[in-house]
Amino acid sequence: MVSGTLYTFPESFRGYKSQVAADVSGSQLTVVQVKHDDKSKTHVPSFESTDKKVTLIEANSIAFYVANEQLRGGSSLEDQAQVLQWLGYGSTTVESAVASWVYPALGLVESTPKNIQRAKDDLKNVFKHLDEYLKTRTYFVGERVTLADICLAADLLLAYQHVVDAAFRQPFVNVNRWFTTIVNHPSFKKVAGNVVLVEKAVEVVAKKPDEHKKEAKEAKPAKEAKPAKEAAKPAPKPAAKEVEEEEEDIAAMEERNQKDPFAEMPKGTFNMDEFKRTYSNSDTATVALPYFWTNFATNKEFYSIWYCEYKYSNELALAFMSGNLIGGMYQRIEKLRKNAFASMCVFGEDNNNLIAGVWFWKGQNLPFPLCEDWTVDYELYEWRKLNADDENDKKTIQ
Repeated sequence: MVSGTLYTFPESFRGYKSQVAADVSGSQLTVVQVKHDDKSKTHVPSFESTDKKVTLIEANSIAFYVANEQLRGGSSLEDQAQVLQWLGYGSTTVESAVASWVYPALGLVESTPKNIQRAKDDLKNVFKHLDEYLKTRTYFVGERVTLADICLAADLLLAYQHVVDAAFRQPFVNVNRWFTTIVNHPSFKKVAGNVVLVEKAVEVVAKKPDEHKKEAKEAKPAKEAKPAKEAAKPAPKPAAKEVEEEEEDIAAMEERNQKDPFAEMPKGTFNMDEFKRTYSNSDTATVALPYFWTNFATNKEFYSIWYCEYKYSNELALAFMSGNLIGGMYQRIEKLRKNAFASMCVFGEDNNNLIAGVWFWKGQNLPFPLCEDWTVDYELYEWRKLNADDENDKKTIQ
């Protein structure tokens, strides 16, 4: 029987995962609640087995370790893979969309109107995907509750409690049915208590990037409203020519969205995919960086290196929330992946951290304005072009 100690923040959805799994499985789990300002624990949640032989620092891994065979997917390799698939989907796609909407709504982080709208759209896409999958299923894997259900429900918990209101939920009957089933499971209820679904979403007071610097300025007086006309005339139907022009505009916009923004740039010889494989599979200092410098030396005119730092670090709260900002940004610039590489980090600790990183991409300028989908986050960062021949800049890159 598995036994050990779980260190978790109070009422943490991440901590709930392993607590519910342990309760279902009969594992002996001692729960130690860590205060948010406690600096003694670097990773929360974390787990240490009773015999001190096992130490884990990731929520899904802890839940998997304390779970029984049934929760892990049973004896079927296919079901086990399905469980792992949903755990990964929840901790990346789902959690990022939830955090990008919920944390600004609760005033934990700043955001922008465009970011908030993108988060709402992302979460709606998550719900559509899950709802379609659950159309013919009671649970995500097999005919019994597994870790896939427990962890996905935990990942969606804050959304259902704060922003996914009755109007948002209404079309997604299959997800709602599944979610209420899981959170009312005796073990989930024992850990998380009664889960109350929000009726009206918490309003987000979002700021545009430049509003951080304009708060001290006086607001311009609002213009007087013009009196309404007695009866609004029905809008004339568009002429055939106007309809044709509108269709042409839509087609042109779709063509622009599908076009590779880098297609017309001069092509160097740097193999981005090969470098990424080298970076992922080899030692960074002894293999990946020498590879990078050797190949960058002959491609300086085609590629550039940049340093970025989050402008509003004084507004960052918990470190994992800062990490979610990075994850959300990566998701929104997915189409940039083939032509760029980034190493972004959260430095510091809870309530005293900053986000910074080094980027490498094709071209000599910031690429984000090349595609509207890429412009959501980059204005929140200060960007500085690095000189690979400058010793200080090279140390930063290293």
